[in-house]
Amino acid sequence: MWKVRLVFAVVSIACVLPRSRTYTIQNELSLHTALFPTTYDPHVRPGTDRTNPLQINVTFYLFSIKEFDETISKFSITGGLAVSWIDDRLTWDPTNYGGIEVTVVPQKKLWIPYLVNMLDYNSLSEIGHQNMNVRVEKDGQVNWVTPNLFESTCDADLSYYPFDTQTCTLRFFIPGYLPSEIVFMISEQMYMSEFSANSLWKVTETKLFTFTNTLLLQEARMAITMRRRPVYYISSLILPVAFLSFLQLCVFLMPPDCGERVGFVVTVLLAIAVYLTLVQDKLPEGSEPSVSFLSYKLLGDFMVGVFMVVGVVIGLRFYQREEDKPIPNYLQTFHRISLCDCFCYRRKRKVHFDEGDTVKDVTLDPVTEILTWRDIGIATDRFCLKVFGFCLMNCNILYLIVLAILA
Repeated sequence: MWKVRLVFAVVSIACVLPRSRTYTIQNELSLHTALFPTTYDPHVRPGTDRTNPLQINVTFYLFSIKEFDETISKFSITGGLAVSWIDDRLTWDPTNYGGIEVTVVPQKKLWIPYLVNMLDYNSLSEIGHQNMNVRVEKDGQVNWVTPNLFESTCDADLSYYPFDTQTCTLRFFIPGYLPSEIVFMISEQMYMSEFSANSLWKVTETKLFTFTNTLLLQEARMAITMRRRPVYYISSLILPVAFLSFLQLCVFLMPPDCGERVGFVVTVLLAIAVYLTLVQDKLPEGSEPSVSFLSYKLLGDFMVGVFMVVGVVIGLRFYQREEDKPIPNYLQTFHRISLCDCFCYRRKRKVHFDEGDTVKDVTLDPVTEILTWRDIGIATDRFCLKVFGFCLMNCNILYLIVLAILA
């Protein structure tokens, strides 16, 4: 019984396997001799009927995003450009050549569309290589797949950096041919079956289309839309700057006698300036339609830090002022406003008076209370803490709102 099953399995496998080719090398040599006689000119485009344009079918296989450098506007990807067309000079009857239906021919022996990248970042270079092979079918269809590194210029819009989305386009055309002679037939999207994900960019959309420019040349355009992965930038840039900005507010909670207030606030301000420099190094000098909103946000944090330094210096001058100097009326008004004296109940102060041998405790109301320069310093600290805290909070909230609405 097992022998019968074994024979059945062998027969089944033999039926599934493709039939072996019966042609010989001599058949293929004869075919190549017949296909490429001395009269075949690889510089003349195919097509017996010259009144109709030659159709060039174009597809693209995206492999990976190699680089996108915003500072120099350079975009490069690796992929395979698949092109096919009909060359009616390369047709044959398979029965005359041992059943050959497809043969492989070096690229330099037949007509190949000379595709040029209009936005090439470097000097003009040929796509493909003359020793690369193409497959030719019995009906004259030529299939040409050329893997390559494709580079292009791409101006970035960094308004919403690092939450930005960029679209870069590759533009190919065939020099010397008008749309009435050669026409592109393009698939709608790129093939992503062999794509390897990028650590910094996520491809959200691919689009292929044709366009006739002002020079009356038809272009095959390949657009890639990609979104930046912002996790790294949030953890290493945005959150540290936000924490440093709010850390500056602690300077108004430090004791004025410790002597470290100015050093502390200046050190934190320098740290924010370092982050601002790092962001400027990563971004180009110009961006359309505007520069990054993050630059404005960091500049706002830096300016608030500068005014904090000024507030600390003014507050320390009040703390160190001699008590025999009178306090102007506008500072007394500032003291009442900063401590909410106009709206909140305030405890009254007891003052001791010596009248001979008698000591009296007199309670002064807010109007007759005696202020000191230290009280003015405390009022300055509280005022700066509220105002600068409000400014920093609104600066960060406004940045998030702009991103949420416009991005």
